[in-house]
Amino acid sequence: MADLAPDAPNTDHQTSDDKAMIRRLWRDYLAPQRGRLIIAAVYMAIYAAATAAYIFVVKIVIDAAADGSSVVDYARMVLPIVIGVPFISAATNYLQRIATNHIALNAVADMQTHMYDAALDVDLATFNAEPSGTLISRFVSDVGVVSNALIRIIGNLVRDVLVVIFAVGVMLWQSWQLSAALLIFILALAPLIALSQKMRGSANDAQAHVGRITSELKESFDGARLIRSYGLEDRERARLGESFDTRIRLFLKLVSQQARVDPILEILGGFAIAAVMIFGIWLLRADVITPGEIAAVLTGVFMLAPKLRALGTMNNVVQEMLASLSRIFSVADMRSEIAEHTNAIILSDVRGAVALDNVHFTYPDGTTALEGVSIQAEPGQRIALVGPSGGGKSTILNLIPRLFDASAGRVLIDGHDVRDLSLSSLRSNIALVSQHVTLFSESVADNIVLGREDASRDEVIAAAKAADAHDFIMALPQGYDTVLGESGDTLSGGQRQRLSIARALLRDAPILLLDEATSALDAESESKVQAALERLSQGRTTIVIAHRLSTIAGADRVYVIEAGVVVEDGTEVDLRKKNGIFARLKSLQGG
Repeated sequence: MADLAPDAPNTDHQTSDDKAMIRRLWRDYLAPQRGRLIIAAVYMAIYAAATAAYIFVVKIVIDAAADGSSVVDYARMVLPIVIGVPFISAATNYLQRIATNHIALNAVADMQTHMYDAALDVDLATFNAEPSGTLISRFVSDVGVVSNALIRIIGNLVRDVLVVIFAVGVMLWQSWQLSAALLIFILALAPLIALSQKMRGSANDAQAHVGRITSELKESFDGARLIRSYGLEDRERARLGESFDTRIRLFLKLVSQQARVDPILEILGGFAIAAVMIFGIWLLRADVITPGEIAAVLTGVFMLAPKLRALGTMNNVVQEMLASLSRIFSVADMRSEIAEHTNAIILSDVRGAVALDNVHFTYPDGTTALEGVSIQAEPGQRIALVGPSGGGKSTILNLIPRLFDASAGRVLIDGHDVRDLSLSSLRSNIALVSQHVTLFSESVADNIVLGREDASRDEVIAAAKAADAHDFIMALPQGYDTVLGESGDTLSGGQRQRLSIARALLRDAPILLLDEATSALDAESESKVQAALERLSQGRTTIVIAHRLSTIAGADRVYVIEAGVVVEDGTEVDLRKKNGIFARLKSLQGG
């Protein structure tokens, strides 16, 4: 038997995956809400029975009108039914919609929580391998698709199936001969199944492209300053315009496939109505049925046609939901490579000795960052990492708080392999100040207190003063209670950095990591930040990455990292004498 083409879908595998996703959806997100599901099902059953009762109502009305009853007797018999049935139908439909929306929204909220928990827990290398725009799209766009699908599936699918069951039962009760016309709708199954397979692939492509657009928009908005400065507006319009056009094409393809469902069912519905009319007249003339029964069955067909059309289009919704669920579960199933031992050591009474022992590190995409790096920092020492960009310096800093795990070798704190330590005790003894300061859209005090959340306002102010941040904070409209804009963009680079230093001071950790903390600052800001960093470094083991070699004055030892290897190490004086890479870098910077 010939092999499948590379792009041929494995339908058996897809069916198996679909069943697994549906079981998981039920087990993790719907079954815990059994109480609400039962209540919603009761409302839907009452609604379906009331809707199907219209068939009885039509028969009673037609036959009563034909039997010669007085108008008063006719009204007494018909009005309670005609008024009561719609009232029951409307009330139960309203109540079931409230219940099903509650179920669906709770389910997707739980999904988002599980996705976010997984994204927070995953190791940094795995997290960074996924574009942030794609992740955001799954939290927003894909979750939106699933939310709408669940509302329609739970509310409409179950309700309409019950209506169909009740209506068909009533129609068969009225006249099983005429109701045989419903068999015509079975002819729609084959084309609908074929369409569903095409729509699944189209839905997947369309939703995946939404993730790409989200990533491109984020890049464009983040680069707004560069775009305007370099006159790149037309380039960005063309780049994003192409993505928008592709999105339109993909969604039009999906919509055109979805649009084929209604015409198929519409045509078959016309055949069913014609069959009932022709066959009904024949049965009426043969005195097999009454006019009311013909009208009742016709009412049933007219009632079922939109329900069956809705059920036909529901397959589109299910296919889109399954495509989105696949992407959602791929995020929720992300597992960190950073595992904590069950008997992990609690790091306490930290002296601050840090060592890398023959460490190798390779990123998930196969890129080698470090090859046999060994570094030693004694308690209270200041160690500098310098060298060309891309040499692996930031990777070293990420290995110390175990944001990554070494591919080989050991990272040691006070002689303990970091893999043997509890993550919370390890990271609580480390403070990080980076070139890229992270600030949240919260108050100044809230951003500082992230260093130690149980800190008092007095301690926050003391840390800000030590970081030379108190004066500019007090000049803000509400001082420490001023809410910062997105990423603290209303502050200067130096101000943001001093808030980061205040946060680290408040943490009061024995190990301090400085990742190019002054490289993006002007001379005045750098002077203030550097003074704050000097105060922060006192009595702590400090490992600093610096491109400006003027900022590493007083370092106890300097390691020159190039292409993932320590190529030189020693004191600044020793390295100058070697006349190697460090001396060349120093010379290039006018040192």
